[in-house]
Amino acid sequence: MTPIELSTRRRVTGLTSDEFARLFVSLQREVDGEAAQWSATDVEFWELVGPPVTAEQHLIDTFAAANEFVSTLADRLYHTIMPVTEDSLITAYSDDITFWGSHPDLGGVPHALWNIAALQAAEWARKETGITCELDVRKPLV
Repeated sequence: MTPIELSTRRRVTGLTSDEFARLFVSLQREVDGEAAQWSATDVEFWELVGPPVTAEQHLIDTFAAANEFVSTLADRLYHTIMPVTEDSLITAYSDDITFWGSHPDLGGVPHALWNIAALQAAEWARKETGITCELDVRKPLV
């Protein structure tokens, strides 16, 4: 995986370098049966010079996990807001702390993934009903 490919894939997920790096290092990983010791700083550096071969599969798995999470969450949010009305709202979050305060079971998951899922659910509802579902952005707790 080249630095450009890594950076592009990360941007497609909607995550900042820091958000992706935190997600990457928080997921369980092993290389040749041994625990790998990577940090957020490593991931940010890899966008400049490229990741080591030993990290490549874990990077691919992390991107897949992020995409699967967004798809599953978007489907759940969609079914939660249906049937959509003119007054339907989906909450979006401006920072991780506020998101985790509202959803402690998702602590550690970047708020950006939730926001992407919320937008996807709102778009599905708009396409199906013609009604635009409003996003209510939650103000930061601090």
